[in-house]
Order: sequence, then structure tokens, then C-alpha cells
Amino acid sequence: MTKPQRAGIYVRISRDRRGQELGIQRQEQACRELCARMGWGVLKVYADNDASASTTSRRHRPSYTEMLRDARSGLVDGIVVHSLDRLTRRISELSRFLEDQKEYGFSFATTEGEDTTTAAGRMILTIKGAVAQQETERMSERIDNSLLQRREQGKPHAGGKRLFGFKAGSHFRELDEAETALIREGWQMLTRPIPGTPGDVARYWNSVGSTTPHGGAWTIQSVKRVYRSERTGGIITYKGEDIGDSVYGAPLTRQQWELARTALELRSTPAAQSSGTRKHLYSGFLRCGSCGASMRVQWATVQGRTFRRTFCHSGQRGKNGRLGCGKVSRSYAWIEERLDAVIEAALPTLSRSRAEEPTQDLSGEVSLLEQRVGTLRSRWKEGRMADEDFFDSLTHLRAELRNLRTREDASHLRRTRAEADIETVWRNDDPGNLEQRRAIVAAVIGHVDVFSVGRGRRRPPEPASIEITLVS
Repeated sequence: MTKPQRAGIYVRISRDRRGQELGIQRQEQACRELCARMGWGVLKVYADNDASASTTSRRHRPSYTEMLRDARSGLVDGIVVHSLDRLTRRISELSRFLEDQKEYGFSFATTEGEDTTTAAGRMILTIKGAVAQQETERMSERIDNSLLQRREQGKPHAGGKRLFGFKAGSHFRELDEAETALIREGWQMLTRPIPGTPGDVARYWNSVGSTTPHGGAWTIQSVKRVYRSERTGGIITYKGEDIGDSVYGAPLTRQQWELARTALELRSTPAAQSSGTRKHLYSGFLRCGSCGASMRVQWATVQGRTFRRTFCHSGQRGKNGRLGCGKVSRSYAWIEERLDAVIEAALPTLSRSRAEEPTQDLSGEVSLLEQRVGTLRSRWKEGRMADEDFFDSLTHLRAELRNLRTREDASHLRRTRAEADIETVWRNDDPGNLEQRRAIVAAVIGHVDVFSVGRGRRRPPEPASIEITLVS
């Protein structure tokens, strides 16, 4: 066989923590010495630094792909690697490489002396590839077992991005006191009788100069991520399963975290009329009496007089998908007065109905499930239970436990909020309280149909010019 004159050297190292590429430099030197002894000419070096080739890695190896493309096109007529495990640790990938070598006719050599020119040599190479893959899989199993053992000891995974509330570089072992205080203040805002919103928490954290772990401003979604992270409540998870509590501190207790999560879930399905950012109390409740499209509310200035008006916009589509007719335009103030009177009349009934809501006491069922989880874990640690049976049973019990705690927390939150003075909430017309007032409106009014009263009318509109549909 003709000696290759355009050989490509492939070098790779799985992890280069310092980025100095010392490992691939040593591999390249050994490969160049081998080429010199065999009389092969070197055309190019393909290097994948800090790139794994194991069966569990998903990282792309661009230089390996480029090398195969050049070998198939004939740009290089030989490939040299330091050892087989530098080329690949996957038996399927090795098989494809050997098939390509046979089809495209390029030479292959390693510093360990593998021979691919004979059937016996290819068999030995395949066996070595299988051994390399087995070692990778065994290493992965050892790592998984080690991680599971750490979780069972209450030690969270040390990797990942910094989470708000923990000190940078502490691997989630030390709390940042200032950030922890903000998390607890935000928790109080979300779970108080007159609840705040994630937006309120974001505005408060921004007002005191706090930033996200990445240095950005707080938003509603970034606040939700803080309170939905299990680490905020000191909860240890393994492959998505709750398996215990952290031995290190956490900004919130498990019970506080679950209460905050429940508060967020209760807010995730509000009445359609009260969703979104609104500036006017009844916007979203008003419909055009002519075509049924939603009516807008905005400030207008006509002949030097500034007032609020509600109107059917001809460019806005209603629920039926049709554009608005644009035929109805009314003064908003008169409509607002009439609707305020309806809400005032309904407040006593609304307060009584909410205060009479029963509270669920599920503490006995929760305690029983917690005892069963503890017993299950003891049996597993003592070796009296298989791993598969343990995790199946633990998953089932944890799901039941989460369901009970969510029901208990939701009942507690609803009861606590019902005890708040609804009339006080209603009469607080501060802009920051608009969403809470709209929630009261949504509990009383379904929608309001607004009809045209004609132009040039000087006297007040007729009461029948609006039609109020109450919540049944």
C-alpha cells in the first residue's frame, strides 16, 4: 500500500479545565513522531479540545466531523490518532469509521499499533472499542451512584448557574443574607391576606437596587423562577424526583416554598377579564352592543376638554373573529359610576360567601404519608428494597404528598384572603391596587354591553343604554 502523503492527525481531550491545551499538544507530538517513523506526510491537525466522545456526551465534535469529510473527499489519505479512545468511545461510531475507511480507502494508524488492514486486526480494534464504551458506561454509573448518594445525604448538586439567595462560588451551601431577606419579604407579599403579585415583588426588588444573578433588572418571569426553584425551599431532587431536604440553609422552608408555589398557581388561572396589564378598572368588561367586540378605553381631548371614552374600534377583532363595527363611542365616566354602584351593592354578599368557605384540614393525611416516606427510605438504605421498587414507590408517595399539601395551602390562602376586608380593598383606588379591584369586579360582573345613544345628546343617557350581565 502506498504511504500516505497527506495524513491528518486527530487529537482530543475530554476536559481542559485551564484551557492550556497541554493534553492535545502531547498527543500531536506523539502522532508526528509516529508519522516520521512510518514515512507519512502530515497535511493537517484536527483538534477537539475539551470535547467528550463518550456514549453519554451530547457535545458536538466539529474537528472530527471535518476530518471525516476531508477523508471522504480525498483531501487527506490517512488518519493518525494517539489511541483508539481518543478517536471515539462509541462502538457504533467506530463501526461507521471502519466502514468509511474500507469504502474510501484512507489509511489509519495509532501510536499503540492497531492494524486495520486485516479482518483479525479490525476485530481486535472493535473489541477494544467495546471495552472503551463499557468503561465509559461504568464511569457514568459510578457518577450517577455518587450523585444519588450525595442527594440522599441532603447535599444538592454543586453545578449550575448561581441562584438568587446563594453566595457566588459557594455551590449552594452559603446564603447571601441581603438576597435571602428580599426573598422572604417577597414571600410575605405573595402570601399576605391582600396578596401582592410577582410584578409587585419585581418592582420592589428593583427599587432597592437588587439585580438578578446575571446583573439584569427583575421581571415578573424572573421573580417566578426564584419562587418555583426547589433550591429556594431547600428541596433536593434527583432526576426530577423530590428525595429529601438540604442539610444546608435555604432562603425558605419547604412549607413556605410550597405555599409560595401554590400562591403562584392560584394566580396562573385568573378570570379572563382581569388578566393582562390594564389602566382602567372596567376595560375588558365592556362590549359593543352592536357587534359584540371588546371596547377600548382611552383618554381623549375634544375642543380643549380632556375626558375618558370607551369606543368600538373598527380595527379590533371580537371573539367571533370579526372586526369591530366602530359605531359605538361613549363617555366612560357615566358608565363607571353605574358599574361602581353595582359593585357596592354586591360587596356584603361577596364578603359573606367568601368568609363561609370551609377550610380543609389535611394535616393527618400529610403526616401519615410523611411517615410512609421515612419508612420507605429506611428500608431502602438497609438494603431490604430494590432501587427500582424504591424509586417507583417514592415517586407515587411524593406525588400524593404534593397534591395534599397543595390542597391544604390553597385552602389556607383562600381562607386567609377571605378574612380580609373586601370593602377596604375595593375602596383603595391606588393604581397599584387596580388588579385586586378588578378581581372583585370579575367576581360580580361577567360583561357589560354598551349601546349607542346618538350624537349631540345633552341630557344624561338612559339607564337601558348599558346592559349588565352578572356572574351567576
